[in-house]
Amino acid sequence: MPIDLLHIRGLKDFRTRLKQHPVKRYSMRPIAAVTHIAVHHSATRTGSAEAYARYHVEQNGWPGIGYHLVIEQDGTIKWCHDLEVKSYHVGDSNRKAVGVCLTGDFSKGVPTAAQWTSLSLVLKALRDLLGVPVDNVWGHQEFPGYASKACPSLNMDLIRKNLRKPVPLPAGSPAPNPALVPTVDPVAPSPAAGPGIQVQPSNKQARLNTILNALKRKGVPVNQNPSKAYNLNIVGIRSANRISNSFDDALCVFWKQDSAWQFREYKATTDPGLYWLENPMNSAGTAILKPGHYPKSHRLGLHRGQYPALVQAGPLTVYRDFNRDRNIDWNNGKEQTGYFGINIHRSNASAQSTLVGKWSAGCQVFANPNDFKEFMQLANQAAANWGETFSYTLLEASDL
Repeated sequence: MPIDLLHIRGLKDFRTRLKQHPVKRYSMRPIAAVTHIAVHHSATRTGSAEAYARYHVEQNGWPGIGYHLVIEQDGTIKWCHDLEVKSYHVGDSNRKAVGVCLTGDFSKGVPTAAQWTSLSLVLKALRDLLGVPVDNVWGHQEFPGYASKACPSLNMDLIRKNLRKPVPLPAGSPAPNPALVPTVDPVAPSPAAGPGIQVQPSNKQARLNTILNALKRKGVPVNQNPSKAYNLNIVGIRSANRISNSFDDALCVFWKQDSAWQFREYKATTDPGLYWLENPMNSAGTAILKPGHYPKSHRLGLHRGQYPALVQAGPLTVYRDFNRDRNIDWNNGKEQTGYFGINIHRSNASAQSTLVGKWSAGCQVFANPNDFKEFMQLANQAAANWGETFSYTLLEASDL
């Protein structure tokens, strides 16, 4: 018996009502093979399950619609296939993934409030029925081979965060759950506030004190001579999350000015993205910078000869992640020390990135181009007073 989804509020059964190929049929899979949920957008201003089915059959030559469920703009959920159907929507990962598509082009807009509500219901129901962990709810772009595809153009990190700890809506409110809204990142800068992770001054001081104490415990020297401005300390902080592809780390810069500390913290990654974990450039495996203090490790230069950044200027030690999965393997015993092009640079040139993808093969990478611009302004001001080389320290969140 196929798994029944009719208990999901707002769901309509369209399994026998959509266009199918006259001859071709999708193959079936055991339900135990399903380990992931794939979220898509239609990349069209309007649409429907019926329209997608016609297109997939008539234009693509597929057996039927590629998605298992479609959420239309009024929040209607259309059930298109049994979950045991191995339909086409994520290439080599079709066997393990259920496909959920929201009508709309979210590179240019956001889902409706009704769609957010229906997506929450669908993801919860599928996870309960299939036992899919939160970390396996992926956007199309996060599946192997699709890092360059802008689908679903939603912040999947925030969606997963909401699945872990839902934020209730105010009673009677029609607004979408704020933890699901892809265009509002709680640690992203607003144009009015300026770049950097925005925290209250008291919290900023507490954060800096925690970092300074961690550096002291590890015997890391701290630049605190204020005789000339911008005597920078650059510190990366790596989160404990071993699942790749998120900008879930921080890059901090602080210096003494008139006997008072100045502090900036930026959203970044200190880990390689999923693409390079699965497709390492080096036969020994993908480089992951080992935590530690690296004196005079970077200097002003051009990242890959393209734009100003901090480029590796001294030896660094890396782990080599060689098993080609999406987990970041630290402390695996495979270490190398040398020159690997571990630069400090930005991701997208024009907008904040939510997925690491190809942006990092081991570099320390800013999520937001405005943050990176401010960082480079600080680096150039520092270079004028202290020289063009910089030390870098990478801490783990557990060090704090």
